[in-house]
Amino acid sequence: MKVSALLKTAALGLALACNTAAFGGEDDDIYTVHFSADGKHIITGGAGGFTLSEKDKYTGGIKIWDSETGDMIDAMGQRSDLDTIFGTQYGRVGDTRWGISNFKDVVLTGSYPQGKVLLLPSSLGRMANNSTQQMPDFIGGYIDLDSHTIKRIKMSQLSTDKGNCDPKTGFHDYVGPIVPSNNGRYAAIVVNTCKAVRDNKDRQVGFEYRSDLHVMDLSKFSVIQTVNHLDAGVYALGITDNGQRVAYVGRDQFAVLDLDSGERHVVESYPDSAFMIPRQFSTLRFSQDGHKLISLRNIYDIDSGTEKTLKWTDTDAKKPMRISNISVAPDLSYFAMVVPKRSLIMFGDDGLPHSYGKADKVILLDASSGERTELEITKSMTEGKRCVTDISPDSERVAVGCKGGLLRVFNARTGEMVWQKQNIGQKHDNGLMNVRFQSRDSRLSLAQATRW
Repeated sequence: MKVSALLKTAALGLALACNTAAFGGEDDDIYTVHFSADGKHIITGGAGGFTLSEKDKYTGGIKIWDSETGDMIDAMGQRSDLDTIFGTQYGRVGDTRWGISNFKDVVLTGSYPQGKVLLLPSSLGRMANNSTQQMPDFIGGYIDLDSHTIKRIKMSQLSTDKGNCDPKTGFHDYVGPIVPSNNGRYAAIVVNTCKAVRDNKDRQVGFEYRSDLHVMDLSKFSVIQTVNHLDAGVYALGITDNGQRVAYVGRDQFAVLDLDSGERHVVESYPDSAFMIPRQFSTLRFSQDGHKLISLRNIYDIDSGTEKTLKWTDTDAKKPMRISNISVAPDLSYFAMVVPKRSLIMFGDDGLPHSYGKADKVILLDASSGERTELEITKSMTEGKRCVTDISPDSERVAVGCKGGLLRVFNARTGEMVWQKQNIGQKHDNGLMNVRFQSRDSRLSLAQATRW
């Protein structure tokens, strides 16, 4: 495979690194954080209860928080809910396929309490045994916020051809990537079928994928549009908030597709490349109006084909080598980035592993000036690692959730912390959810603007 084909997603700056939760995560860890569509609530996704002993009562891996006060409104999501939706054999394509163990892949559609919590992994595969791969008949599931009803999101509407490749070759049918819009209203779903390639004498000469695109209305769970043979393998995918545009990086090209007219805006093409299943699929980000495509390199105006390059190289302010999570403000004024820091693991006198090292950096990058504002997440040596972020719909606040259950909300314009809470995975015998710092915290000027 050509180098451009291997590196195209990362080189474009559109491959946003995953925040993979460890299989044995703690019950209070936070793996994902999202503002609701109206900005009034924050949803966090955490562990599925794997680490709890039988005597512990579990509040659930999904929490709903009041975004203004930090009060916890509701908790749901048990290990049994994950099993109901995914069973025990489903895992992400391209990685070790143990059962899905946490609520990392959370999407909020609508607003509390009328909305739904969707669980949409970026991809799905099923290992029936060591030699057989079976395509799933669903793309995820949901929990109603009002009734806590749990259901699968079925794929029976999708007309898909079964492939004719032997899984022993490393090729098999699978679903992915699966990507929701930023507002949780639509999802773009790629179904990949493996086909044997034959020459004009009907001799098998190789294998390739056929990637068909389906757009689903997540309020009704109905497929509203299908595009057959979008590409021959897809690395990255994105969909606009109105569901009318899709961007993708495939084996053959990086393009934006207007679903109403069928017009393709080709950004780059990759002739004579081959496709390899990535370890993870990446999300392409659109602006709120769907006219701009956002990357770590530039803001690309789709209609005019022009680019606005982000300022990364003024003085010593260079783009960091590693970014584990990124959010884009809806008004495109800034980015919120998590720059991970490696920790030193040592065994203490108690025989248990202890983590030492700096917390992750969370940096706000001004899209016009390149100015950086660093948010101070914690001064603790054991908190502030494996963090994730989200930005409110009005672009005024930034939420940060981290391993260890740390949850903080900041004023995006000043860098000042508004409130903090500590998520707890267990609850007391009286049935009340246990949250540290339950009373509203006074504003603390822990964040300072620094040139990074």
